Amino acid sequence: MRTAGFAILWMAVIAAPGRAEAVVHKAVVDAPINAIQVEYVARALDQAERERSDLFLLVLNTPGGLADSMEQIISRILVSRVPVCAYVFPPGGRAASAGFFILVSADVAAMAPGTRTGAAHPILSIGGVLPVGEPSSEPEKGSRDDKPEGAKSGGGQASVLLEKVRQDAQAFLRAITERRGRNQQAAELAVTESRSYSDQEAMDQGLIDLVAASEVDLLVRLDGREVTMLDGEVRVLSTAAAPIVTVEKTFREKALEALTNPNVAFLLAVVGAILLYVEITHAGMVLPGVVGGILLLLAVMGFSFLPINATGVLLILTGLGLFVAEVFVQGFGILGVAGAVCLALGAIMLVDLPERELSVDPFLAVGAAVALGVISIFLMSLALKALRRRTVTGLEGLVGLQGQVVTPLEPSGKVLIHGEYWKAAASRPLPKGARVRCVGVDGLVLRVEPEDSTPPAGVTQTS
Repeated sequence: MRTAGFAILWMAVIAAPGRAEAVVHKAVVDAPINAIQVEYVARALDQAERERSDLFLLVLNTPGGLADSMEQIISRILVSRVPVCAYVFPPGGRAASAGFFILVSADVAAMAPGTRTGAAHPILSIGGVLPVGEPSSEPEKGSRDDKPEGAKSGGGQASVLLEKVRQDAQAFLRAITERRGRNQQAAELAVTESRSYSDQEAMDQGLIDLVAASEVDLLVRLDGREVTMLDGEVRVLSTAAAPIVTVEKTFREKALEALTNPNVAFLLAVVGAILLYVEITHAGMVLPGVVGGILLLLAVMGFSFLPINATGVLLILTGLGLFVAEVFVQGFGILGVAGAVCLALGAIMLVDLPERELSVDPFLAVGAAVALGVISIFLMSLALKALRRRTVTGLEGLVGLQGQVVTPLEPSGKVLIHGEYWKAAASRPLPKGARVRCVGVDGLVLRVEPEDSTPPAGVTQTS
């Protein structure tokens, strides 16, 4: 009996290594879908699989993002050995565009009251953003409308490319919804017509499985639910009393997430450019140049995770070049104003995505461009004043100063200028006590003229 009891206990330990109760792992995606979110979700799923989690809860609140990153997240969800529940939360949140694809690809799709999803019409970047598959004009009355749908959206290769992107997105969505048993037609409307659904509409249309007010409510309602995995295995969820283990982002992921915010990356670029500008106009300060270079490198790293418009980059570089040119060319501020305009337009066009959260805020772009323009013009004025200021140190600083003859100049002698005795020479003899003005320096000998003579051109009269 003891042997049999020990064997049963040993089998129980083997069957459930490392934990004694059900566990739910949670990851929160509350930012645009990009490569950083792919890394985070994949790492969280890996941890859930290692710790034999009963459920992986993916909380979504995203405006959308990049198609490549979205497909990588979905691919990881589809091959997960742990059931995945995508949950749109908190109330007022959304899973739009790429977030909609992720939501309907999960084993269980749920939304909180007051949330929304959909608006998944794909956008193609070709030097800007173009809606995919929308006809450019209505067919002429009486004309024969027998062209393929893709041909109606425009002419030439562009229309074919746009149609291919739309068809690919629809096919991808059909494959997901068919596998998950969801309403294909309603899902495709989110692509073809940018249709959006509230939580109740998505439930009525068969796009999601549950509407739950909170995570605890969701886990209680999922308890005992059967989930069919991709390989056909049926799992029965046991989540009613399961503790939630939140997988936090690492410091690296948090830092990269902040850097990939277009507004943050743009501000880093602008501040870095200002500091480099200060270094150029005030050479030798060192610190502004070093810090500015670091900030520019961080901005480049942030923009490397985003689709960048080449025209926007060229406009920004042109604007910065005009700011620098304002220092060396007396443009009376015209180059600075032109640089500010180029910088603002380039920032607005920089990120090739239509979502406001994934592009540089236009107000921020204009404000930063104006500020940089004002700073550049101010620094330029200081530089010009410094160049035009008369030299007041060294031998050159004596030119234009008045003095008195100490020993007669016949034609050379000594003079007292600025409280100092100097050897001097004049063009004609001058008696002791005569008032003179320095008009030049030859080595250590001053050239002087009588005070009553007209100062030479370019010499400022001082007392």
